[in-house]
Amino acid sequence: MRALRSPTLPGGVCRDATGTVSVEFALLLPILLTLFFGCFEASNLLLADLKVDDATETAADLLGQTEIGYVLQTADFNNFTSAATEVLTPLPTAGTQLQLAFASVTYSTGSPVIDWHYEVNGASPITLASIPAGLGTNSTQDSVVVVHAQYAYSSPVSYVLKWSYTLSSTSYNRPRYVACVPSFENKNSVCP
Repeated sequence: MRALRSPTLPGGVCRDATGTVSVEFALLLPILLTLFFGCFEASNLLLADLKVDDATETAADLLGQTEIGYVLQTADFNNFTSAATEVLTPLPTAGTQLQLAFASVTYSTGSPVIDWHYEVNGASPITLASIPAGLGTNSTQDSVVVVHAQYAYSSPVSYVLKWSYTLSSTSYNRPRYVACVPSFENKNSVCP
């Protein structure tokens, strides 16, 4: 009986390492690209979330600076939206990607009451259910302006990542110069 021998390769093929780097590169490239695009997408998503927060706070701050005797009009809400859009630069804000909802809440009856609300780009109206408990002090002079923003974020590398996210932020601010911010949306443009 003959002993089985493993076949041998001719002269030094096992010792030749000329293609090793190419093989290793081909094996690691998908992993490296996944890490690169993942880090890129995570940093862009974080930047977009921070910008949405800043845009909401900017709109609420501008709304809270309403002067005594001034009644907000549609053009004012458009200006607040333009300011929020500028804060979001360089993110795209075409169409309804950025939706803003404005509201004024007073506590003159002991419980929160929405005096007026205004929506831009098809935003959902602010309701009492969306306002956290204990926001006001339940005094007759207490008033809060609320701005809620929603931003439809889509990846700048959408040909690689097909995901989209809806980022949202809510900002609360007290009026600076008036007890309550009047708007053409509430009765007789006066606060309760």
